[in-house]
Amino acid sequence: MLESLNQDIDVDALMLRLRGRVLELEQQGHHELLPADAMALRNSVFIDSLEAFVNTADQKAQIRTQWPSLLGGFIFGSSKIRRALLDTLAFIFKDQRHVNQALVAAFRESISLNRHLIEQLDLLRRDLEDLRKSTDRSARPR
Repeated sequence: MLESLNQDIDVDALMLRLRGRVLELEQQGHHELLPADAMALRNSVFIDSLEAFVNTADQKAQIRTQWPSLLGGFIFGSSKIRRALLDTLAFIFKDQRHVNQALVAAFRESISLNRHLIEQLDLLRRDLEDLRKSTDRSARPR
């Protein structure tokens, strides 16, 4: 069975106490802290909100090609002046756009990694439930 480096610890008694506590919690209806359905829904909402943030950031990181309608008026009435100002802004913020695009790409990778980790956690949770069921079957007196 299990071995311990500390001889003062009785592993069998500890396992017996642990199984008793788990059985007690199951009888009280505490099978999981949070049902798997709720976890899946929470994780889905989490990933969807991250994707919405990254899509918004990606849209804002693009080069502006149209002059905002709020800034129309006497000085900005000429299309040549507007075009020159847009080109100047594009040049000035070129480095910042590259940084923003790199951050958006990194964030997309992070979302992909989060999605993969959530899938792995779901698999581990299922394996734990299967292991718990098989342990309960083998621990029952015959």
